[in-house]
Amino acid sequence: MTYSQRSTSASAASDISYLEYQIKATQEEIDQTKSVAEGYESMLNALQTSPGYDPEVHSEEEGHLLELLAGKQAWIDAANKRITELETELDKLDE
Repeated sequence: MTYSQRSTSASAASDISYLEYQIKATQEEIDQTKSVAEGYESMLNALQTSPGYDPEVHSEEEGHLLELLAGKQAWIDAANKRITELETELDKLDE
């Protein structure tokens, strides 16, 4: 049962429904971003395991993939923090 279904106040139920929606939408975006990041990781792995790869010399492509991965991970971390904040707000409304 969701928080909104347990709520006895109509106005609180609306706020709770909104927060639940935001949490779900953010989690879906995280899942999509993780999928994209996995693709970048796969491309980076293929590059790093290709014949002639020299770990001492970082190619422009490798640097670009590392930057993309770092950006995606930073976004995922921020989104997870946002989910935690939304869950805290949700808990306050449920009290």
